Amino acid sequence: MPNATRCQLPPGSQLRDSLLRIDYLDSFEVPSRTPEQDVVLIYAAAFGTGRNYAVGDRIGRWTLFAKHQDELITGANDRHLDFRVSVFRDARPRIVLSTAVMTHNTLGRAYLATILPFHRFGVATLLGNASAAGRI
Repeated sequence: MPNATRCQLPPGSQLRDSLLRIDYLDSFEVPSRTPEQDVVLIYAAAFGTGRNYAVGDRIGRWTLFAKHQDELITGANDRHLDFRVSVFRDARPRIVLSTAVMTHNTLGRAYLATILPFHRFGVATLLGNASAAGRI
């Protein structure tokens, strides 16, 4: 099974501009078996969703904040923290799944500290499984 590996946020990503401040940022990558695949289809393959979305639409529990040719940015805002998830396709070819978080208070920072080990494992597993199944 192709393993997702940690990497840097791609230079072309718009994720850094999606929050006022970033308190946590991570990125994981897998090789893309289908480099020409539309980024919406890549997102759907990774997260098990379908249909064509527009900015502002809900994708499950998350809102689509930005839709670019090679990147989708979804996430949610809460009184404790805001987060964004980016699915980015670049020319290497690879798929990069990145998460950015901005905390608002002590509860948000405590939640983030508690969830991070599970988040890292879950993201790497999700991306690795989608790659191993040939969906991305």
